Amino acid sequence: MRKNCAFLLGMFAFILSTFPGLAQKTMTWTTTSDKARDLAGQGSQYLRNGEAAQAYDKFKQALDIDPDFTVVLTFMSFLTQGQTQRDYQDRASKSASNKTDGEKLFSSTATRDTTGKTFRDAFTKLHDMYPDGSMIGIFYVFSRATQEEQYAAALDYAKKFPDEAAIYNTLGYMSMTLKKDTAAAKSYFEKYIKLYPEGCNPYDSMGEFYLNTGDLADAEKYYKLALEKYPFNISSIDKLKEIGEKKKGKK
Repeated sequence: MRKNCAFLLGMFAFILSTFPGLAQKTMTWTTTSDKARDLAGQGSQYLRNGEAAQAYDKFKQALDIDPDFTVVLTFMSFLTQGQTQRDYQDRASKSASNKTDGEKLFSSTATRDTTGKTFRDAFTKLHDMYPDGSMIGIFYVFSRATQEEQYAAALDYAKKFPDEAAIYNTLGYMSMTLKKDTAAAKSYFEKYIKLYPEGCNPYDSMGEFYLNTGDLADAEKYYKLALEKYPFNISSIDKLKEIGEKKKGKK
């Protein structure tokens, strides 16, 4: 009986490897370099946490190694504007021609004629194709048509990926602005810091929470903590200037 079980398990594994669509629940990131893939993964983490400058740097390094990296070219089109963005859009589309169906669909979200609806439709399909993709899932949340739909999708995401820090930032802001629930917002931002203590954005978000609730002292504290993690974070720099002006006005 034990031998039969081992045989059946072996056959099952063979079938899954023969038909990747049955096993693959995350999108392929085709690249010629493991180093480029690692850099792209780091960039993706920065991107989903709203740390665009750090994401850009990692993606640029990945493209220096593999200029035909479709997923990264698509990411770069999200982070740029004007002619630079159009160049990345064209490169992403061209590079996807010999890649997987998922990569082709992902690159389609960066074409010049992309609209809110086509972006949403593409990520709905990608979400169905790759239900275990945490990166695809984040984009799916933000592509929903209404804030209520985004909130519901974010709650579902947090249940499926409870250790993905970025979703608690999303839930924190939605609790604060959409649901007007400051207690829940604070709890989500605290969770965000706990899961991503080395990032700058968790502290920036907590700073904004305290600024919005009128606690200038704690807001200043957390914006300074954000700058300790990344000294060039424009949001924190600007908010500290705003807090300084408010303090002057109270004198």
